[in-house]
Amino acid sequence: MNARFTPKGERPEWRMIYEDLFADAEPGQIITYKQLEDLLERGFALNRGPLYRARQTLGEMQHRWLEAIPNVGYRVIEPAEHVRVSAGHRQKSRRQVGMAIRVLQSTDLAQLSGDALARWDDQSKMTFALWAVFAHESRLRRIEDVLRREGLL
Repeated sequence: MNARFTPKGERPEWRMIYEDLFADAEPGQIITYKQLEDLLERGFALNRGPLYRARQTLGEMQHRWLEAIPNVGYRVIEPAEHVRVSAGHRQKSRRQVGMAIRVLQSTDLAQLSGDALARWDDQSKMTFALWAVFAHESRLRRIEDVLRREGLL
């Protein structure tokens, strides 16, 4: 077996994090960077990938999610907080799509070859489709607000 692909230990790091720190974590509980570093026996900031995998498993298996606490670690959020955290990610994605559009619009198309121009075109279609979804979502929200104010919803 190629040495590059051998496990670092008996269990993958993500499984260690999930089983030892996340599986029994209750909403409101804080998992500190120190706990993660002690468990992994390394600096946590060097590679957060195992945490993301463990967090995904926490969501799938326990229906719980984490929120970062700057300079401290992560807090298991209450179920009522999931919508707020999700909305924050959606807002970030809107900003990122807006930035993608600005980058695409700043491209000097005359400088692109056939393949590069085709990739630019494909990327533009996907990016503008996402922007249209966001615009439609915003429009629907405004309509729902009017219907609620009028007592029709």
